[in-house]
Amino acid sequence: MENKKAIGILGGMGPEASYYLYKTLIDLSIKYFGAKNNDDFPEIILHSIPVPDFISNDSDKKIALKILKDRIAQLNNANIICLAIACNTAHILLDELKLVSEIPFLSMIDEVVKQVDGDRINKVGLLTTPSTIRYSLYQKALEGKKMSAIVPNKKEQDLLEKIIRNVLRGKKTNEDQNRLLLISNSLKRKGAEGIILGCTELPLLFPEKYVLPVYNSIKILSVALLQKYYKQNTI
Repeated sequence: MENKKAIGILGGMGPEASYYLYKTLIDLSIKYFGAKNNDDFPEIILHSIPVPDFISNDSDKKIALKILKDRIAQLNNANIICLAIACNTAHILLDELKLVSEIPFLSMIDEVVKQVDGDRINKVGLLTTPSTIRYSLYQKALEGKKMSAIVPNKKEQDLLEKIIRNVLRGKKTNEDQNRLLLISNSLKRKGAEGIILGCTELPLLFPEKYVLPVYNSIKILSVALLQKYYKQNTI
């Protein structure tokens, strides 16, 4: 089919997580959608944008917003089916970004919550950045589906930030993986029936198998994007 519409991704937050999202899209195109030849795979426009982060301090949030708005203006003329942000925390800016985008957004937060709701889980543990917790991105979305989030305490949030920043700079250690598991086990003891990896750096470190269901925000977003892509481009 000619003139296929592409998947658009605002990435670079951080870069390795964006690479993981791209690789996951390719892997799942093969696994779930039977891609074999070059033209079976989705066209992906990945814009890796080095914005200042606001993992715990949002003093640079306005700078990041302006940069992202400028990039969306560049993408508005592209043949894109939908846009996604390869970062959970950056969804703080989603409503403002929608105002300048002529392309519909697919929310990573909403897709993860939809998956949790489908599994009929009432309480889910949340591993994410301090800012994502402070802005209640997941808590509000879960409450809208009559579910609740169990969040790490302040000490655990500080530790999570250190782990995330280590991953950002390419430092992935067994020690940090064990720390993640300790925090997850703490959430489990508080009643969590599943764990959301609500930061795109965490799937790069979290073990593949855990005693509770694990909701990998990158994989869940990838499946949703591919479903939209293949449905649109086979009509």
